[in-house]
Amino acid sequence: MTQRSILVGQIWHEGHSFNPIRTREEDFIVLRGSQLLDEARATSTALSGIVKTAEALGYHCVPAISARTRPGGAIEQTAFERIADQFIDAARQGGFDAICLDLHGATLAEKTLDPEGYLLGRLRDTVGRDMMISVALDLHAYLTPEMVEHATVMTSFRTTPHADIEETGARAMRLLDGLLDTGTAPRAVYSLIPFLTRGNDETWSGPLLGIHAVADEWRSRPDVADLSIFNVHPFLDVPGYGQVVLAYDMGDGSAVAACKDLSERLWNARDQFQEQLMSVKEALTIAQTSGQLLALGDQGDRVMGAGPGDSPEIARIALRDFPDLKVAVPVYDPQAVARAREAGENAVLRMPVGGGFTLSVDPLEAHWTVARLCRARFTNIGPYMAGTEADFGNAAVLKSGAVTVIVTDLAPNVHDPAFYEAVGLPLAGQQVVVARAANHYKLSFAGIARTITVDTPGLTAFRPHQFPFSKARPFHPLDKIDWSFTTRLYDGASASRYPE
Repeated sequence: MTQRSILVGQIWHEGHSFNPIRTREEDFIVLRGSQLLDEARATSTALSGIVKTAEALGYHCVPAISARTRPGGAIEQTAFERIADQFIDAARQGGFDAICLDLHGATLAEKTLDPEGYLLGRLRDTVGRDMMISVALDLHAYLTPEMVEHATVMTSFRTTPHADIEETGARAMRLLDGLLDTGTAPRAVYSLIPFLTRGNDETWSGPLLGIHAVADEWRSRPDVADLSIFNVHPFLDVPGYGQVVLAYDMGDGSAVAACKDLSERLWNARDQFQEQLMSVKEALTIAQTSGQLLALGDQGDRVMGAGPGDSPEIARIALRDFPDLKVAVPVYDPQAVARAREAGENAVLRMPVGGGFTLSVDPLEAHWTVARLCRARFTNIGPYMAGTEADFGNAAVLKSGAVTVIVTDLAPNVHDPAFYEAVGLPLAGQQVVVARAANHYKLSFAGIARTITVDTPGLTAFRPHQFPFSKARPFHPLDKIDWSFTTRLYDGASASRYPE
């Protein structure tokens, strides 16, 4: 029997329409050829799940490219187009029987609002309608009708924090394997529910716990080929915005019923997706009397949520109200890094740090001792994104009393404890460390620290009324919406609307 071949690749970027810092081509880690496959085999990403499962099933993997960067502002248009061109060039070479990709789903380019839909459309034009394309996506994907039309099947993470990333890639490959065996593509059913979550959206608690339990019941049915719920990334100003339910069947109507059930459950729970977070002062008060390390998620300025990471707010409160507490905070500030490098280690500088890009956040001025100059490059120990390389550029470790600020010249996407070891701050010497994330850091700090996400200002705070949304509207809670269930059906190249 002839061995089947699968074209595999990855684009990973989560965009933010209101982050002014553009993502450049040099911000991407780009892998090709055997290097792409070797990293996939050694790490825990969706691409890892695709490659490991394909090879276990006896497929030969043909690498396109892997282009991965931290979340942030829109990708510079020329950079995005060059990455897309490389994907298409790989597809033009042929020599494969199907395609399986790891795409984030909330990528954003300066002039391309739906990069995944654009890429899949170009791939479809290149390989034809009969080629099967399977895609693993982040749960926070901005899922568009164009993506559904051009892919044969798409499946998403089912957990937030994302504990099933590699599992999702494996599922995408197993789905593709089954479709190749039957030679029949499933019918896709797509439903848009126009509201944004404002927190309380982890899948192990709150409204999503029950909704995903119902989704699992639908998934257990043999007539539902796959089912995903997408809680859209909430900082994109793009058309057709909101939650999406995507289900697949073989045309018997079960996917429509599943979509209707889950869409209505989501809509009815729309106002439950809000949370009251602990204040920074409350969390630092706990740290004063606790013998346990605290890892604080900075809700308002999450690089993990595509914020700039320039907020010194937690450090400001610590210096002002808790000066004896050992608190370490990563802050994006290229100018502060440059000044510290010019002054050298052990120098004392009076200078502001942070607040260079987020208008709602002021810089923090203090006397800082330059404790260390280094490169903030390391490998995540996980389990979230375990084994992948992280590089936040040049770093300066600045101390003012018991408080430490680590300034970096690339946005510090801190969600892994390995960061602190890399910059010379062992966790054992701290009482509080800060993650530039709200959910996923909880996976990697589990068993090491108590995790608390705190309410802070910034570009990733769940306050949609503070952003100048235009293309995305109307959506709840900014607009009055009279919603009832409708969906689109995709069978091959055709699409039709299905009213209730």
